[in-house]
Amino acid sequence: MISLKINKVPTLFIKAFTAADVQQILDFVRAAAVYHSGRGNDVLFIDTPITSYTVEAVGKLCSEEYRVAFRDHHGIDGEPSNSREKQVTVSTAKLQHLLGDDCRITIRRLHPACSTLVSIGEFADAVAIIADPDADGLTAAMKAAGIYYEGLDDDAAKLDGEPQLQVTGTPISQLLAKGMATIPSYDSKKPKEREIAQQKLFSDWVSAVSGDESAKLRLEEKALLYNQASEASRKIADAAVAVAPGVVLVDAGNKLFDPGTLHAVLESDPERRIIVVRKTLGPIAALHGVQYSLAVVKRYQDSTNLQKLLAADSISNPEVGVISNVSFLLHVSEEVWKSTILPGLIKQSW
Repeated sequence: MISLKINKVPTLFIKAFTAADVQQILDFVRAAAVYHSGRGNDVLFIDTPITSYTVEAVGKLCSEEYRVAFRDHHGIDGEPSNSREKQVTVSTAKLQHLLGDDCRITIRRLHPACSTLVSIGEFADAVAIIADPDADGLTAAMKAAGIYYEGLDDDAAKLDGEPQLQVTGTPISQLLAKGMATIPSYDSKKPKEREIAQQKLFSDWVSAVSGDESAKLRLEEKALLYNQASEASRKIADAAVAVAPGVVLVDAGNKLFDPGTLHAVLESDPERRIIVVRKTLGPIAALHGVQYSLAVVKRYQDSTNLQKLLAADSISNPEVGVISNVSFLLHVSEEVWKSTILPGLIKQSW
């Protein structure tokens, strides 16, 4: 569990994919409420995946008379085209029914960063904030709690965009992007290692934004590791192989590498549409041994929907070997890769 206080607001970074996740959210909010001295009883969910478990957590908090606000940019743009998008549409409708005007779900095309869905300090008196455990969730939670700097919204959009763009923001933003790139991937043999490293990174970055020079120095040390990861990425890219028309595969194993550098090198070929990274670390690899992460090159994102490769009844859940929240990213197990995704890529004409 990654949690910290942002401008005194208890903040939990979590994805609600299981009943255990729901319980963690409820326990966190209830514990925060015990020490809450503010006048309101607001709980903000921001940038969190729109799942049935998220709906369950929100519903239970509402039944306990918390005022829940939901802000997210993962809504479906147009008609749902697969089971995952249909699930999101159903869950979105349930959230809107539960929360009314306190539910604001939009799309990434209109709001590239979730920080644009809140005003500065809008939830500075909240009981708790529940956010996605990534840079977009962090920056959005910070702004909601009242920590902001000029350019944060633009930085947040880059941090939540394509890997090669994540290190192109302001100098302080680059420290977060480079730090995220050097966090160890999830390893089932060391289940807490990534979580501890990410919590420390988040804490240091919030402190650095607030003017803590010692925290900034620690972030700059991580940036040196990023340079090593960047060089490793170039070597991995050299071994890329074509597996389908416009699709290249690289095997990263358990190496530390920078996705932004890797993608920038591989995308230099204009014929490449999809980049696939095989690795032995990550949330799916922890359960299935190997993980295949697919990403659509930016110039093809409007015309390429990776979710179309999945079976009509597929669900997004690491336990079944699938994580699919947006059309241009997809993570699957080796079994799903071999049985469904690779054959689909070979047949697909886009």
